[in-house]
Amino acid sequence: MAKWKRNLISAFVLFNIVAILVGKSYQSTVVGKLVYPYLVWTRLLQQWNLFVPAPRKFAMRYRVDITFQDDTKASWRRPYPPNWDFFERHLAYNFQKWDLATGRLEQRGLLWPDLVAYIQRLYWNEQNPPKVIELIREQAPHLPPNESGYVMHDESELSWSDNLIFSYSVQEKRFAQ
Repeated sequence: MAKWKRNLISAFVLFNIVAILVGKSYQSTVVGKLVYPYLVWTRLLQQWNLFVPAPRKFAMRYRVDITFQDDTKASWRRPYPPNWDFFERHLAYNFQKWDLATGRLEQRGLLWPDLVAYIQRLYWNEQNPPKVIELIREQAPHLPPNESGYVMHDESELSWSDNLIFSYSVQEKRFAQ
């Protein structure tokens, strides 16, 4: 292989290593803000929160509340995972993909229009179209293990609280936080 090709490959690998290291602190550095979109686009920005020194101490899920023209309401939420055993949980890739996406729902407002468009398609009714679409984060502190030592709890056992992420006025086509 030609030397210039080896140098180009080495530079590309070096760029990715530096981008990953610098991109982790994207909020605090100018260079981090420049490489962050590249890391998201290439999926190199993996947030392995499970292995951090202080893992999240609460359960989290999202709900979308839809208010229609006649002021009736509907709610949509992705199903909460059941109490799977060890291997089922690790093989449930669709839930893992959603969890990765939801981690960015609050950080990246760029995902909001896509979510709103999906909900509008899902709940569209010519006679009674959606008027307001709201994204709500539900959060509950984790409970201690059961007497049997099993760590998972049914979602009905948790004390959920709501936090509004955005409210979208369909008629005005604008977001409010």
